[in-house]
Amino acid sequence: MAGQDEVIFSGAYKDFKLGLKYDMTGKTPEQVALVLAQISAKIEPYAYKFSGIDTDTIARFATPKGTGLSAVCGFFDSTPPSEIKETLAKSIPKPELMSAAESYLLNQLLTKAGVGFKAQVQGGAIEAEDEEPGDTIAFIGKFKEWVAIKKLCVERVMDYEVSGILSSINYTIVNKAYEFSGGKKDEAAAEAISKGRRRSLGNISLCLKDLAEKSGTGAPEPYLVMKVLDNLGYKPYASPDMLTAAYPDIKPPKVRGRKPKG
Repeated sequence: MAGQDEVIFSGAYKDFKLGLKYDMTGKTPEQVALVLAQISAKIEPYAYKFSGIDTDTIARFATPKGTGLSAVCGFFDSTPPSEIKETLAKSIPKPELMSAAESYLLNQLLTKAGVGFKAQVQGGAIEAEDEEPGDTIAFIGKFKEWVAIKKLCVERVMDYEVSGILSSINYTIVNKAYEFSGGKKDEAAAEAISKGRRRSLGNISLCLKDLAEKSGTGAPEPYLVMKVLDNLGYKPYASPDMLTAAYPDIKPPKVRGRKPKG
C-alpha cells in the first residue's frame, strides 16, 4: 500500500473524545512503538469503561501493598479466590463479563505495583496534530510494510460495540508496539513458566513468583509478564476476547501461537 507513513486515531463517544495524527515519515520503529503506547494509554481506560464492568469498584479493590511482582503476588496470596470472584461478580452486569473484570483487575494491580507489561520505549513524547473526530471511531496505522485500518460508525451503537472497537485497536497496537520496540520476546521462557498450569486465580501468583525468581533482583521483562499471563488465559490489557462471551458479535483476535488454557 502506497502512502505516507502515519498513525491516526480519531473518535468521540459520550465522554470519550480523542483526535491525533502523527506523521511518521522518516521515524524509527522505536518512535512508532512510542506513539502506539501513547494511544493505548489514552483509549484503554474507555475500552474497559464501555464494556459494562464497574471500573471504579475494581480499581478500589485492586490494592497491592508495595511495588513489584511480589506486591501483585501478595494481593493474590492474601485475598481468597472466593473473595476476588465475589467482588468481581458484583462489578459486572452479567456473568459473561467476568473475563473483562479479571483483565481490568490485573491491569490495575500491575499498574499500581509499577510492573511493566507493555512495550517499554525510551524517548520523549512525539508531537501530534489535532484530528477532529467525526461520526466514526477510526484507527489508521501505516509504517513501511505495516498497514492497519479499523473503523466503527458510532451512530446508533451500543456501549459494548465501542468497547469492542477500542479493544480491537488496543490489542493491535499493544502487540505491534512490542514488534517495533525491538525488545526481547522470550517465548520459550514464558512457555516454560506457564506450561501445565490451568487458568485459575491461584496460578497467577504461582506463575508470577516463578517469573520473579527467574528475573532475580532486576525488574522482569515486560513481555514476559504479559506473555506468561496471556499463556495462562488472562490478558492484562483490553482485548476483544474479553467481550466475546458476553457479546458474541465481538470477534476475538486471531490466535497467535499457542491457545490459552481454558
